[in-house]
Amino acid sequence: MISFLTSGFFASMLSFLAIYVALTVILHLQANVAGVVNFGIAGFWGIGMYATSIFLLRFNINFWISIVLGAIVTGLIALPLARILLNLDGQAVLVGTLAFASIVENQIFVNREITGGSRGLGTIPMPIDVGPYRFIVYGLVVVAFVVALILYAWKLKKAPFGRLLFSIRDNELLSRSLGKPTFRHKIIFFAITCGLIGLFGGLTAPLHSFLLPMMVSPTVTFTAWIALMLGGQSKISGAVIGVLATEFVFFYLLRVILPLPAEAAQMVPFFIYAAYGLMLVLVLMFKPTGIMGGKRRGN
Repeated sequence: MISFLTSGFFASMLSFLAIYVALTVILHLQANVAGVVNFGIAGFWGIGMYATSIFLLRFNINFWISIVLGAIVTGLIALPLARILLNLDGQAVLVGTLAFASIVENQIFVNREITGGSRGLGTIPMPIDVGPYRFIVYGLVVVAFVVALILYAWKLKKAPFGRLLFSIRDNELLSRSLGKPTFRHKIIFFAITCGLIGLFGGLTAPLHSFLLPMMVSPTVTFTAWIALMLGGQSKISGAVIGVLATEFVFFYLLRVILPLPAEAAQMVPFFIYAAYGLMLVLVLMFKPTGIMGGKRRGN
């Protein structure tokens, strides 16, 4: 049992689950608290991952400092995008963020001068060196970051700024009539939360070891959205439950319990996505607010 808990598989599973929980919690803050429909999560996550790796490999900057710099770069890139999109309706924001992610994934990340393109960026070393336990220790560090994010999200929703974001989401015209700079607040919040997405993108880099553009795909965005819809958009716990109901059950638990031959294993991803769709349809039919969803928004 101890050998399994310290194995690379368990550490990788723990780290990726924690990162998906973080992305889904941030999506909850953007969609439920601020009312911003962000379909560009993969783009911001990839920017943070590549920016961190570039600072680390090309400029020899300490890994933890590189993560902070990568988050700042991601937030700064999100600022002009927010200024362009957040004054538009929800559908325009959805299409705009999705288009942004597509441009980043298909134009920027394949550029050899910037990211190394299909040749890859290079080997990302594990930043914690404690011998055979470095993977599990790093996984616990990632979990600590996620716990800190959840505490921040919980406190934000009860703080005056969180209540202001709720009021902007529910009736922006009313908030603006009371003298609140609603557009500025949305821009700042969007940039900060996208910077957090970039932070967790940076934390993902050592888990891949060698970065390739194909690692940044729309699947990241869709997985976070599916998890949030399944768990329930209105609660932070919905993000956690949604990720456990999708990533943990389908991608990890079933693969451990049901070891399949190689020829059958190739079909597993297709069955997984079909099960995703079925689960989503059932939840929307019988509990539209999600597994943990309440009757009121913002609970």
